[in-house]
Amino acid sequence: MHCCGPEEYARRTDTGAPITSVNKIARIVIGMMRVILRGTLPALALAGCAGMWLAEREPWRRDAELACLQSGAVKEGPTVTIVKAINGPGLCGADYPLQVAAIGGSARRGSADEVVPPPGGDTPDRPRPARAQLSSLMPAAPYKAGASISAAGAYPPSDPGGRRAATPAAVTPAATLACPMVSMLDRFVSDKVQPAALRWFGQRVVEIKQISAYSCRGMNGDPYADISEHAFGNALDMAAFTFADGRKITVKDGWHGAPEEQGFLRDIHSAACEMFTTVLAPGSNAYHYDHMHVDLKQRQSIVCEPDAMPGEVAAARAGGRYGGRLRPTAGAYQAVAH
Repeated sequence: MHCCGPEEYARRTDTGAPITSVNKIARIVIGMMRVILRGTLPALALAGCAGMWLAEREPWRRDAELACLQSGAVKEGPTVTIVKAINGPGLCGADYPLQVAAIGGSARRGSADEVVPPPGGDTPDRPRPARAQLSSLMPAAPYKAGASISAAGAYPPSDPGGRRAATPAAVTPAATLACPMVSMLDRFVSDKVQPAALRWFGQRVVEIKQISAYSCRGMNGDPYADISEHAFGNALDMAAFTFADGRKITVKDGWHGAPEEQGFLRDIHSAACEMFTTVLAPGSNAYHYDHMHVDLKQRQSIVCEPDAMPGEVAAARAGGRYGGRLRPTAGAYQAVAH
């Protein structure tokens, strides 16, 4: 027995309920879901960010900054300037941040006996530790690849005596960094980047383009991820290197570029993995396709991605002639063959 004509029957669903009734029910359910989501999403966002915005910076970071300044590893000058403390939002910031316009020689002190007082003088918030206290703040020995990273040991000192001659490379734009990071970058550029540049091109690097230094954010720019070392001035993203003859190599193009470009970038990537606790370059993940990230995060073991590869091997795989003053050796090609 039918309650209605063929037209009305055709408008019914498989359950026998009129479509108009089903639509009303669907609208009610959707409306309820929207109300629930409006209340839930902000709560989830707050929960995800709570660690970043409500927690306090670990005390060891401040101790490491003070130890670096007191060691004489970095000096204030035309290219390195101590700026106002960065306190927040949340646990972001640095107690003694430095504005750096050049690295690789200019940041070294002339004498280890010249002690830099904490900027702003001795105050309850920014105390100056006595020299006797420095031994407890400074690592006992320079950091070694594969070693466990302790709170103090995550930030090794950098040739406090400043005896090695080096040509600084400009950092553009100027980077805001914590002192330990400046010290290690100074050593990295002087001891690794410049020798690699001379080896592959017969020219020194005169400029390093950076695309991220201090930045209060989560890892990879994700507000729901763990906080980034950039949020403490403890990381730098390098995107390009300019040489004395005007040649410019970008990480994005050079990583798979000419043999000499690959050789240079792979050599400094491998060297970075021996000096920093985190090194990420193209091939590590989608976020690092155009730059090389280095930081000094506390870790039990090194993160070096992709795997380190000698420059000779990368260049040999790319084929062609070597650039600059370097010529391929039999060993380089043998390494590839095996």
